[in-house]
Formats: sequence, C-alpha cells, structure tokens
Amino acid sequence: MRPAAEFSLVLRCRAAAASDDTRHADKIYLPPSYLSALLDRRPAKPPGRRRPTHSADDDSDTALAFGDGDRLPSPLILRLVPRQAAPSGVVYCGVREFSSDEGEAGIPEWLMQGAGLLAGDLVAVELVRAEKGTSATLQALDPAARSVGDLRALLEAHMRSRMTALFVGERFHVPVGGMAQALPFAVVALEPADVVDIVDTDLSVDIIHADGAPDDNHAEELAPGAPRRVATAGDQPHTFQLHIPAHVAAVDIVLTCEPGSDASLCASRIVRGVGIADNTWFDYSPPSQQPKRLRIERDQLPSGSNSVYVSVTGFPGACKAAIEARFDEPPADAQAAVPAGSPSPGERLCTNCGSSVPAARFEMHQVVCERHNTKCPRCPRVFKRGSAELERHWHCEACGAAGEQGDRDKHDYFYHTPRACSCDASHSHASLAELAEHRRTRCPERLIECRYCHTIVAQGPAATAPEALLLGQHAHEWDCGSRSIACAKCKANVSIRKVQVHMRVHEMKEEARRARMVPCSNRECSRERGDNLLGLCAACFGPLYTGQYDPDNHKLLKRLARSLHAQLTVGCGSPKCRNLHCATGRGHAGSAAAPLSQTEAAAMLVPILRAYAPLAAAGHPAIDYAAIDLHLCV
Repeated sequence: MRPAAEFSLVLRCRAAAASDDTRHADKIYLPPSYLSALLDRRPAKPPGRRRPTHSADDDSDTALAFGDGDRLPSPLILRLVPRQAAPSGVVYCGVREFSSDEGEAGIPEWLMQGAGLLAGDLVAVELVRAEKGTSATLQALDPAARSVGDLRALLEAHMRSRMTALFVGERFHVPVGGMAQALPFAVVALEPADVVDIVDTDLSVDIIHADGAPDDNHAEELAPGAPRRVATAGDQPHTFQLHIPAHVAAVDIVLTCEPGSDASLCASRIVRGVGIADNTWFDYSPPSQQPKRLRIERDQLPSGSNSVYVSVTGFPGACKAAIEARFDEPPADAQAAVPAGSPSPGERLCTNCGSSVPAARFEMHQVVCERHNTKCPRCPRVFKRGSAELERHWHCEACGAAGEQGDRDKHDYFYHTPRACSCDASHSHASLAELAEHRRTRCPERLIECRYCHTIVAQGPAATAPEALLLGQHAHEWDCGSRSIACAKCKANVSIRKVQVHMRVHEMKEEARRARMVPCSNRECSRERGDNLLGLCAACFGPLYTGQYDPDNHKLLKRLARSLHAQLTVGCGSPKCRNLHCATGRGHAGSAAAPLSQTEAAAMLVPILRAYAPLAAAGHPAIDYAAIDLHLCV
C-alpha cells in the first residue's frame, strides 16, 4: 500500500549534474518555491520561535516545529509520479537542495530511468511520510558481486551516505573500488512497509545473489600445517583466505608446482586486490625455481587485521600444485645461506668454485676443480663441464637475471612486456612488476580499507593539501575524514581526521594541569587545593564554610577543631572509611581503642591548631600547609 501524499507540486524534470557524490544518490534538487509552498500550508509559527531553515537534508531525528503537534518531517521523503507514464513508474527519493531553477526538478539519471522520465517531462513531486525501516532483502543482479569481500559493509556505507528511502522493486547501483562498472542491486522485500525511511535507522540487510543463493560466498579457507591441492583453469587465479592468529609472529606460504607446470604466488590484505597485478606480497620466480615462497611478518599487517588472501595464478595456463601455510617458521633457504666472508684459519678460498679448502690440500683441489668445474662469468654459480645444467643455464640480456632456458618466456612476460594501467591508458609501465608496484602504491584505483568509514574503496588521486601529504592520505580518505563530529569533552565540532590530535590536546592540558596542581592540605584527599585559608580543596572546605562575620578567623578554627574532635571520638560512620585518624576508620582497621577519649583527642588536635594559629594574627602570615598533618574524612 502506497503512503498518502501530504503535499504535491507539478514540476518539469531535468537531468541533475552528475558527480561522484550525486551520480548514485537518490536525492534531487528542487526550486526554493517548493519549500515556500510547503511552509505556507503549515500553521503559522508561534511567537518567539526561530524561522525555519532552508535545509531539507537534515540527517537528524529533529523536525521543524511550526505549530503545537504539527511538524515538518525530517528527512523529507518524496514520491515522483510521472504525468506521462503509467503509475508503475513511481519512485521515492530525498532532497539534496532547494536550489534548482524555478519550475524545474533536478533528478539523477538513474531515478529518471526508474520512473520512465525524459528531460522535459512533467512530474508530480509529492511529500509522503514513511516508517523507519527495520530489515531489507537486497538482490545483487551481477555475478561479479561475489568477488566483493564484504558486500554487506559496502551496501551499508552506500546507503548511509547516498540513500534516503528504499521501496520494493527499486533498482540502484553501488560503485565499487577497483571495478569499472557499479554493481546493480534490486530491493526484494522490506519491513515494516513497502516504502521505508533508512536515515538514522538500524537496518538489518539480507543479501542474495543473482542465482538466488544467499551471500555466504567467501574465499576458500587455507588451514595451516596441511598441504592443499590446487588446480587453476586458464589464467584465472585460485584464491584462498588465511587466518593468522594474534600470537603468530610470521607466516610462510609455500607453493610447489607439479613438473611441467608453473604458477605465480601473490597475497594481499583485500580479497578484491589480489592477483598478479594487484597484490601486497608476490613471488614471480621462474619455473626452475621451486617452491614459490612468501613470508609475511606480523608487523606488515595493519593493526587489528588477522587474515590475508592468497592467490595462485597459473602460467602460461592451467597449473596443478600444492600450497601450504606454516606459522612461525623461517624460510627454508635461510638455513642454507652461507654468509660471505674470509675463510677460517688454516683454509684458503678456491678462486674457481668459491669453497673454503684446507691449505694443505688447496693446490690439488684447485687443479681438480678447474679441470671438472666451470664458473659462470656473469653470476657466481658453478657447473660441471659439459653438464645438461650448464647447457640450460641462461641470462637475460636486458637485465642480467639468471635462470634456465625455459624461464625466458615467463621472465619476459613479467619483467619486459610494457603494460598500461586502467587509471591512465596513455602512460605505459615497463613491465608487469612495475605495474604491480604502481597499483599497490600510487594508483588512484588502489583498494584500501578507509580508516574512517571502514569500507573497501579506491583511494582516489593523490591529495594536494600539505596536511594530506604529511598524513599519507589520498582523495577518498581526505574527503571522508573531513566529516565532523562533536567532541565528547568540549562539544566542539572536530573533523574526524583530527580527532586523535584533538583528544591528545585535551590529554596534554590535563597533564599540564596536574603537573602544576597544588594538592589539598588534607592528607586523605588528592584534589587540587582551593582558594581558602585552610589550604583545602572545595570539597573538604565546604563543611567548614559559613557566611558569618569572622574577621580574626576564630570561628573557622573552632569549626575545624570541633570537626576533628568529633571524628576522633565518634567517627564519621562511613562503611568505607579507612582513615586511621577517625574512630570509624580505626575500627575497620581492627584497632582495640577505636574511639579516642576526650583527652586523647584534644592532645592530637594541639599540633594542628598550633600550625593554623597564625590565621588569628593580623596580616595572616604565610602557613606551611605541607607540614600540617591534617587527616579529614572525605
């Protein structure tokens, strides 16, 4: 059932100017006259009330009051009803600004298509009220949605920043970092009504894919310590997800290809950013170098991250291999590596093979070694003369890389084939390895997990602001961090990216205040000393204060004496008191003589009152509060 219209005005539609913020949003531009006409039909404002603001997109729970019990809803939810189209072309949306030309409504193109509108058509813009949404079932219409790591987080971020209302049957697009085309979604079901308001709501989202399967698609799990068989088809990567416990210092990922096949091993923190051109860690080694190996240290993972995504891509086509993850194990070749250096005493270094040989046998070894072995003139490897291994040995003429003859094709493919990035087709990178370096660092399409909205998005072009350069932020994080929130301490509006610095300023001010703080003269209190004659804080001095005229402070000292005497003889009565100068505290401590006698209490008061005696003298001489052994219950 469609909600009833409270107000309607017919306007001529035009396509709204498209930008990154408005292209996929459901908010339209209306003329100022629409707001004026809307307000004119509301009851007159009571005396003393402020005039309503001209902001319709106020994402708060407040509403503009114009009469007792009569409020303008916020946000404004509108229904667009084409005058030329069938009723089935109705769509619901919100308002971005009241700034369009008179008689026109600026509508995003995707909303015009959903309503069957063309530029210049007449459309009735109706104000309706919708219930707050509680749950929504959305269907991804493109199979490519399965490659998105956290689809629910992506949708929640999109709806929070760009959507005002949802209705059953609606189709909208969600831009995804790293994908050329936005992903289409359809609204299948809503609760509690067919049209709901989703601003400032806790909306539960269920997702189903194009084939009707629920969104439970994740990369295959790679369990540590157990080799797993993997077979790739063509050049499509096979992706695994590896969870790394917090106590693990490092992880080794080892890939061993079957004879006659080869693959590249890559890893990334983001599932959509793992492949031969998109990765954080990689092993492009040639077929002769087996096994492939990646080592990921714990400090290379961002704080709070506990998983990585690993991809195996066959070269030049299908590949069969075994992959294994090992925790806290050093690379196997670390044990075999021999540090370069001088030979041990009594040994000499062979100039042909580089081995350390006992000096007594050095001449014989040198003759035999040069007769049977030969050293490559371009690398330190040594081969047996006439061996097949020597015949297969190869060096790249362009970069000098060493390997076997069968490694040439893969080496040329990865290191000597120019590539262009999709972010700038006019610029060519010298190799796939250089392209991968570009895409993991400077590329605007590089996928990041935004530190502010916590969604996976493209980082965007490099920001030009000096502060952004110092923070290492690109366009998305710089814009996302520009949103402001109210500081919990001082209530000032602070941009999100400056919250940590702002809170640190509060901490430094508090530390400075404590550093220069003079403590209360009461040994049982840790507050700051107040401005009073006894050197007490406001809380300790409060029970002793009176408004009576007391020029020589005799009454103040009498009140102090009475309070201390009662404390020593009767006690404060607090069940938490641990003050040993109080009868109650002494009783809690197990003292046999908890309440003191009148004479004993008076004797304990004498040194304290003698220290405060200068207060009764003319001019109030300075008092050494630190030397007064005062213990008042607080």
